Amino acid sequence: MNISINRIWYKVILIYLSSKVYQAIFVYWGHAVRGPAPPRGWEGVNKWILNPWTTYDSQWYLEIASKGYSKVSATFFPLYPLLLKFCGNSEVTRAFAGVIISNLAFLLALYFLYRLSRLDFPEETAWTTVWIAAFFPTAAFFGAVYTESLFFLLLLLTFYVARKSNWMSAGICGALAGATRNPAPVIFISLLVEYFYQLNYNVQRIKLKPILCICFVLSGFVGYMLYLYWRFGDPFLTITSHKYFYRGSAWPWEAVVKDTLDFITGRGMDIVTMFNLLSAVFFLYFPLKYYKIFRPSYLLIPVAIAIMLLMNPRVPPPHTIGALRFASVLFPLLQMLAISYTNFSQRSEVIKYLAFASYLMLNAAFSYMFGLKNFIS
Repeated sequence: MNISINRIWYKVILIYLSSKVYQAIFVYWGHAVRGPAPPRGWEGVNKWILNPWTTYDSQWYLEIASKGYSKVSATFFPLYPLLLKFCGNSEVTRAFAGVIISNLAFLLALYFLYRLSRLDFPEETAWTTVWIAAFFPTAAFFGAVYTESLFFLLLLLTFYVARKSNWMSAGICGALAGATRNPAPVIFISLLVEYFYQLNYNVQRIKLKPILCICFVLSGFVGYMLYLYWRFGDPFLTITSHKYFYRGSAWPWEAVVKDTLDFITGRGMDIVTMFNLLSAVFFLYFPLKYYKIFRPSYLLIPVAIAIMLLMNPRVPPPHTIGALRFASVLFPLLQMLAISYTNFSQRSEVIKYLAFASYLMLNAAFSYMFGLKNFIS
């Protein structure tokens, strides 16, 4: 057993280090040639080695850690900035701590991604899932002062222990995930579905303790809303503050239709718009394609989060922005991509290596743009 665990860790660390070195080359390349930030844009932390990893929303996490919440920053959930607050007294030390936290969380996430995937799929598919996660187009965010890695780890832990029927641990991990980002209601409902699925939908076998543990998932989310009510008098400020980031309300299909029309007419013909749009579509396409081989709780996660994202689109184009980055932390989508790649690559060795090379090129392109800080996350 120990030999097996050590072998898993050896491969996980190898994949992790390979992805980090590969992405760092292109991130720092982009950083080396980038110009000044746009007017009123944030330049990032004033340390060359840290600067590329403090981009976009990193500003808000560091600001919350140093100054606390404002009405504008209320859209960002508290666990990650709270960890930064405990890790130093200056912007640089907190940024350094954030990079360490993100990288450590991502390493652990890759391990539990393998362990969770192995519960349902062959070893080849499980390892392919890990490779896909490590070299995802937006994987550079996993090393940045961002919540991606921490949320990814907590989401995986939640469902890994739930699969072991350890509902108390699932409730705790889910609550921490709900204090990191906003999909706590989705995690709560998905865990309920998973519990009933494990009972084979036999209502007579329902017990109170697991239900209460699953309900605890909402504590981080509700606790933050109560804090916002106490601090600002508005428990829904985490939603209404989206207006400061140019997001509004819409029907789920509106953002997809608008970006599709912009792309067809040439108004939004760029790689970022295209892949965010494709991601928004695949959120719904893959669960439909693989509904027979995935657990209902797994199918619910990408569909529900896609609806959340599309009902709160960016008002100016591109409207589906963020979809690709959101997809990177949804383990069911990563598993579905792994199955698709495995099925696709079985046709020939040439197709297999061409697909893998294309995937690496995408990761390189997005890592380079991440270093340039010239695309919206």
